[in-house]
Amino acid sequence: MTAETPLSTPLPAPPSPLRASDAEREATVAHLHQALAEGRLDLAETEERVTAAYAARHRDELPPLLADLPSSVPAPGDAPQWDELWVSTVWRARSALLGPQERPGRGQCRSAAWLVVLAVAWMALCALVGAAVVS
Repeated sequence: MTAETPLSTPLPAPPSPLRASDAEREATVAHLHQALAEGRLDLAETEERVTAAYAARHRDELPPLLADLPSSVPAPGDAPQWDELWVSTVWRARSALLGPQERPGRGQCRSAAWLVVLAVAWMALCALVGAAVVS
């Protein structure tokens, strides 16, 4: 004869995960953008992770997006140098136009700077000639 004992008290439900705040999502996205700037992530992976960060509803969905990235937080006075910003801008523009690229070197950045100067000069010349023709 077997004695069955009914469960008199139901098992407690697992605690519900805490909801993620906008500030937590923004901090995760800022960390992902920093990783992109450092060359740790490419544009496609960054976009995928940023989309997942903004779609996250609970706090426990955010840490996996940063699990393979270093957790170093830069000091407030550690602003990037202008040449680092230029290299990052050229790299992002080339990656957007031509697909995934390796980070450009100094020579490529110098060439890109000259191309930007020439493009601006060409647009100014076209605007002047167009204004002269219209008037």
